[in-house]
Amino acid sequence: MAMLETIASDFNNLIADTTASENQSETAYDEFMTESKKNKAVKERKISMDNADKAAAESKVQDDTKDLKGTQDELLAADRYYSKLVPQCFDKGQTFEEKQASRQSEIASLKQALEILSGQ
Repeated sequence: MAMLETIASDFNNLIADTTASENQSETAYDEFMTESKKNKAVKERKISMDNADKAAAESKVQDDTKDLKGTQDELLAADRYYSKLVPQCFDKGQTFEEKQASRQSEIASLKQALEILSGQ
């Protein structure tokens, strides 16, 4: 009988320990699930915000690309117009031979004018 009482007492202790362990495990599980759901919600929100940021950035890239193309076209047109204006605006000057020929021509016309005036 004493042996049965010892076995019953040990069995009751085992049931109590198992029940306490199960309650502790259930509490830990509930806390883990609550924390996991919270983390999952935070991460899903972060993903949705990152996707929205990505979409905004892609839209901005497309707008900036259009602006860049327009600006490059304007720059190209301005460069073409500038290249047409440069010869008109800047005197390239004469070469030495051109200057010498011009002086000779001027001297000849002045001599001719002097002869005409002297002849009168």
